[in-house]
Amino acid sequence: MSLLARWNARTHRGLSFALLAMIGAGLFSFPYQQAIQEASLLASVYGVFVWALAFSLPGALKTGRETRLNWFTGGHAVVIALLGVLGNYAVCAALEGSAPTLVMVITRSEIVIAMVLGWGILKELVSKQVWSAVGVILFGILLMRYESLSDSIASWAMVFWALTAAFSFAFIQVLSKRIIHQVDPLALNVIRLIIALGLMSVFPGMLSEVREMSGHAWMLLGLAAFFGPFIGRVSYTYALRDLTIARAMTIGTCAPVLTLLIDALVFERVPSWLELLGGAVVLFGVLASFLRIPFFETHAAR
Repeated sequence: MSLLARWNARTHRGLSFALLAMIGAGLFSFPYQQAIQEASLLASVYGVFVWALAFSLPGALKTGRETRLNWFTGGHAVVIALLGVLGNYAVCAALEGSAPTLVMVITRSEIVIAMVLGWGILKELVSKQVWSAVGVILFGILLMRYESLSDSIASWAMVFWALTAAFSFAFIQVLSKRIIHQVDPLALNVIRLIIALGLMSVFPGMLSEVREMSGHAWMLLGLAAFFGPFIGRVSYTYALRDLTIARAMTIGTCAPVLTLLIDALVFERVPSWLELLGGAVVLFGVLASFLRIPFFETHAAR
């Protein structure tokens, strides 16, 4: 392996946003899981969206001048809003009775789905080196959670919801990439949240459920919104301005490693040797995707 490839300012900026998005993705499931113990799934999603809108609105008012709304961008925003509701509901359903790290493992299939959709819709070619790195990363994630998967794989409902969330979030990234140079990421977040909240407000009994949520539930949902729909999704959308979907999502696969560290440091759960080995494999896979490897360069030249 040679030294890391030279990166320009745009690449550095994209990597910084992708790392920030990874941190948000690694943290948001913990308060989210606690919140759904006190409120219904849809009410929890509604609360997260309210908080995310509050976080995003001030910045969107300053950057909204960069946004060009038309039928194309508006239509994409509506679909992104619907997918956001579906994805967040699916995450809540998957987290019911399941460990956050286990849900995180299955939702990491988002990277493969996004790369395939990006190739099919955006015509973004993915190199053999990146595909190989993704294979290494997914193998590392399976190692990390092998024991949990072997104990819980019978919960097919959880698997279904986790995969639904993965598809929804992957599709959001592809659609966002199509319009990201016409709509500022913060403005896009505000638009899709307003649409989603408007649609959810007409659900029978929804507003009553939201009003009855406790202050503690609202606090937990605020934390989940800060790390997930705000820091996680907005940072990732900014990263898409400078990186391909494949590159940005490869960095995002480090999220399970972060959740493992939080489990160990905050909840004092001692990681097994398989989890430590899997985490090392994941980090190696992410690093390998950004290295210049002569083997892949030689075959690409052919």
